[in-house]
Amino acid sequence: MSINPSKLGNQRNKKGKNKYKQGYFVPKNVEKYVGHTPILYRSSWEKVFCNFCDLNDKIVKWSTESIIIPYKLPNRKTGQLESHRYIPDFWVEMTSPNDPEKYDRMVIEIKPKNQTIKPTPPKKQSLKMLENFEYDLISYKKNLYKWASAKRWCENRHIKFVIITEDDLRKKGLIK
Repeated sequence: MSINPSKLGNQRNKKGKNKYKQGYFVPKNVEKYVGHTPILYRSSWEKVFCNFCDLNDKIVKWSTESIIIPYKLPNRKTGQLESHRYIPDFWVEMTSPNDPEKYDRMVIEIKPKNQTIKPTPPKKQSLKMLENFEYDLISYKKNLYKWASAKRWCENRHIKFVIITEDDLRKKGLIK
């Protein structure tokens, strides 16, 4: 499968450059990776996590964007539930810290911390700031629906659902 990076719908900053670092990750331990290739990362944090999965001896299998979780979201105009698909960033299988003969399986989403907490209204009430606030609220609500569905989906399969933020990556020493 070939992916054209120009077709990714990259978000751009004011200067027209990609807002996020994106590219392809090439693993050193190819036998551990069980997902589709090429391995696409959509942010520098995802790239760091790919490297972590690849080099961590406790991780025996991993993949990116390999799971599709259905969820329903109310239509903003009609209120009726509509079906959607959520594709989390990672699936990881690692040896259990309590019993190396057992494996822990996890579905992992990597998100900026500010996207995991309810946005606060802007102090300055300009049209642009209110539009940004509305967009952030809609995104936050959508994430809550996705994550609630992901938690249920994972619980039914005895898998952990984990959201990793920059704080978690810093604690592990993966980013500064």
